[in-house]
Amino acid sequence: MNYLIEKKKIIKYLSLFIFCIAIFSCDIKKDAIGANDDLVVLAAKEDRDDIRSLLSIVFNDTLLTPAPEPFYNVKFADPSSYDALKTQTNLIIASIGDYELNPATKLVRNLLGKKAFENTLENNPVVLSRDQFAKNQLFMILSGAKESDIREYLLKNGNSIKNEFDQNFDKKQSQYFLESKRQEDIESQLLSDYGWSINLPWGWEMIRNNPDSNFVWIGQEMPFRWIAVQWKDGNHFSEENAIDIGDNFPQTYFKSQQYNKEFLSIDWVDYRNDAAYRLSGLWESIDQAKGGPFVGYLFYDYASDKTFYVTYMVFNPGGRKAFYMKQMELFSKTLETKS
Repeated sequence: MNYLIEKKKIIKYLSLFIFCIAIFSCDIKKDAIGANDDLVVLAAKEDRDDIRSLLSIVFNDTLLTPAPEPFYNVKFADPSSYDALKTQTNLIIASIGDYELNPATKLVRNLLGKKAFENTLENNPVVLSRDQFAKNQLFMILSGAKESDIREYLLKNGNSIKNEFDQNFDKKQSQYFLESKRQEDIESQLLSDYGWSINLPWGWEMIRNNPDSNFVWIGQEMPFRWIAVQWKDGNHFSEENAIDIGDNFPQTYFKSQQYNKEFLSIDWVDYRNDAAYRLSGLWESIDQAKGGPFVGYLFYDYASDKTFYVTYMVFNPGGRKAFYMKQMELFSKTLETKS
C-alpha cells in the first residue's frame, strides 16, 4: 500500500516537473538567424518597387568601396514564407492599402488584429518590436493606406527607425565579435606597455608593434581587415594635424599605401563620447592595383594626455565590405586608456 502511494507521489511530482520545464522552455527564445545586415522583407510582388523605394528613405547610407555599397541589403520574399522566415534577424512585413487579396496585407491584418491594422492605415504606418519571435531580432510592420502616407511618415521618422536597426546590429555584433573569445593576454600586454588597450577578438594577429614610433598594427585574413593605432603624448588635436594625417600617415606607417585625395573626407564628429576628426575614403596601394575603404579617427584623450589616431580598413575584392567596416567601427571604439 505504502509502495503504491509513494509511486503515485513520484509520478505526480515528475509530471509537474516536466510540465514546468515545458512552460519555461516556451518562454526561452532562440537567437535570431540570418545576416545582421540583411533586411528580409515579406511583400506582394506588385508592391515591391514601391516598398524598395520607401525603404531607401530609411536605409539610405552607402559606403564607397570604390563602387557604392549599401550597409543594408534588401531581400524580398513571399508572404507565404512567413513561418519559415519569422526568426530572421531583421524581418519586415510590408503592405500598401487594405486589399484583402494582397497576401502581405492579409498577413499584417492577421498579426495585428482589426483595430491595430486600421490604426496603421489611419495613423501610424510603422510598428516596431524587439525580440518578437527570436532573441536579438528587430521586427517591423510597414502598412499604410497609400504609398504617399507611408513616405511622408518615413521622411519624418526615418532616422529614428534606422537607429533602431543600427543599435540591433551593434548589439549582436558586439556579443559575438567582441565579447565572446578574446586574446586577453595581448590586451593586458598593450595596457602594460603603452597605457591603452583594445578588445582583440580571437584570430587577430599582431602585424607590427613599434614602440619607437608608438605604432601598433593588427590584422586578420579572409577577408583582409586591419586596424592600426598611433599615438603621441600631449594634445595634438587640430584640423591641421588631421590634414597632415590625410597627406602622410599611410606612407609613413604602412609604407606602400596612400589615401586617395580625390575621395578623402575630413569631418568633425562625436567619437567615444568626445570630439574627433573623422577621416574616410579610399586607401590604395602605391605598388599594386588594389585598395578599399578606410576610416580613421583623430582624438585627444584627457585621461592619459595622449592624442590617438585609430584607423581601420578592409580589402575584399569582389566581396562585401560595408558589413566588415561596420564591424570594425565597433572594434575601434573599444579602445580604452589607463588613467
